[in-house]
Amino acid sequence: MKPKRYISYFIAFVCIISLTLNTQGVFAEGNKDFRVVGYYSEIFDDPIDERVQFDKLTHITYAFLIPGEDGSLIGIEKPEKLKELVAKSHKNDVEVLIAVGGWSYQNIPLDPTFEKLAASDEARAKFVESVLKFVEDYDFDGVEIDWEYPDEGISSQNYEKLVLELSKALKAEGKYLTAALNGAWSKTEGPSVSRAVTDPCLKAFDWINIMAYDMNNEQHSPLWFAETSIQYWLHRNVPKEKIVLGVPFYAKPSWKQYRHLVAEDRGNAYMDYAKGEPFDSYYNGIHTIRAKTKVALQYASGIMIFDINEDTTDELSLLKVINDTKNEFFSSTFAGFQDIYFILNGQPLAFVEDDGLGVPFVDENNRTMVPVRKALESIGAAVRFEENPSTVIAEKEGITLEIPIDKNYIIVDGRRMDLDTKAVIRDGRSYVPLRYLFEAFGYGVTWHNESKTVMIQRP
Repeated sequence: MKPKRYISYFIAFVCIISLTLNTQGVFAEGNKDFRVVGYYSEIFDDPIDERVQFDKLTHITYAFLIPGEDGSLIGIEKPEKLKELVAKSHKNDVEVLIAVGGWSYQNIPLDPTFEKLAASDEARAKFVESVLKFVEDYDFDGVEIDWEYPDEGISSQNYEKLVLELSKALKAEGKYLTAALNGAWSKTEGPSVSRAVTDPCLKAFDWINIMAYDMNNEQHSPLWFAETSIQYWLHRNVPKEKIVLGVPFYAKPSWKQYRHLVAEDRGNAYMDYAKGEPFDSYYNGIHTIRAKTKVALQYASGIMIFDINEDTTDELSLLKVINDTKNEFFSSTFAGFQDIYFILNGQPLAFVEDDGLGVPFVDENNRTMVPVRKALESIGAAVRFEENPSTVIAEKEGITLEIPIDKNYIIVDGRRMDLDTKAVIRDGRSYVPLRYLFEAFGYGVTWHNESKTVMIQRP
């Protein structure tokens, strides 16, 4: 027996356990700090309990409280529903902010109202007083200022006065002040409406919600716009901890809600485009929302949704996608995001290590190789392996596919088709390029680059 050795082992064991617990604590704390902010618009009549997934949100922003030119406030239309939302949010540990402004009120743009309000010392003072009373009356945790948009010059100076005065008053009461700000087409050169937001304003906000959407119809809210928008505000020296990326749950130019697009065709959940009459729909489906959440997890501190009422509440929920991606990132066993996703006939096709059937990889020719048996059995093909020579044979609906191992061709019903790489055996499983595998049985294969998703569909 050597007691000193066992003491050393014990100390090492304790250190390992301590490190594990500390690491898990860091992940848990990061998960808590990542904001998931859901806009809740007053225009919707859906029951709160049926639409709001409180367990997946950290904040709700109620929209909108409308200002008057003299600093007064136009009363909201559904005060009882607002009280219900605030009470249920707080019961579920979700904080609630009131959004002041928006693009328009009764189809009249609000920018001129903000311009006159902010230009008057008396109107600003009345506005701040009115907002604080509203916050107190409804038990809000903070305020979002949504002036769309101040201009450079005098307008920008008045915006700064309004923000700093409101911030000072809210901070004295322990309340937040956030802002809805524009996205950017460039990482370094934002639009004039973004340049109008001064550095003192940016310091005063507890965080900013970047509206990285509504750019135009076909480019309504692409992934690259989310990335450049975040990078622009980082370039403006806004810390990562104060940046929240906004994503839309609606389409343009049709203005259809995501839940309605999915009701029309559940396959739309995995797309970013749906043809329609009189307008087509360009939107963010599951995989683009997942990709944007990954960007936000790496370069920002949260996701903002406009609007949570437009989501589904089943397994195709976009909020669920955000929550699952966030939880994966902050898991103590996180080893990197899955690089490629597969959708077969509108349903996820998962390749996981635990089932022992192999997982996809990219070979030296930059081809996505998939495990043959798992892929083909998922479409109902009968698969067998012949030893001499090493060949995988699959049959389905009268079609026979032969895959010689370590050869750069396959044979479909006696016809040879050349490949630009070879079928291989890896860890006891046969692999072949995905496209050839499914196209042999009449399936179409398309690649969704933004979200790294392979769409496999039987015509």
